[in-house]
Amino acid sequence: MRYAATLDDNSKIITNLVIILTLVILCRQITDISQDAVFTSLLLFILIPAIVIAGCLSPRYYKIEADAILIKRPLFPITILLDDVVRLRSITEEELGTSLRMMGIGGVFGYLGTYWSAEIGKYQRWSTNRESLVLIESQNRKWVISPSDADHFVRNVNKMINVAI
Repeated sequence: MRYAATLDDNSKIITNLVIILTLVILCRQITDISQDAVFTSLLLFILIPAIVIAGCLSPRYYKIEADAILIKRPLFPITILLDDVVRLRSITEEELGTSLRMMGIGGVFGYLGTYWSAEIGKYQRWSTNRESLVLIESQNRKWVISPSDADHFVRNVNKMINVAI
């Protein structure tokens, strides 16, 4: 089964604002006749790779396969083997508590990377919205994803895990 990874309104706004800001800075850089554009060059040097990396790591969809959960991204798709899954459940943003980004992106094309939460500890977050969150736990890792129909996703995976046990 395949589940969409749709951006929430907050991510859409942040993504579009960052892209517009980058385009404005790029236009300023191109039209600067004083040739003293060190600051805008530095901003472009940071913003353009950040946008490209975020776009390439953002989930496009989530897929349940016979033996794994696939987080499909343009670069480096993530495979979580069902044999490794200890617990899988729907959660809310409040259940995560206060989360801190250890190394990640918060809003541009989703919420991506390594986070730490007071409630669940260190986890990988590959979600595109904050509404339909699913927590996947294995023996040594945790992932938070956001499939389009979280309840249906959880029911299907839990059926497969229970059959496999």
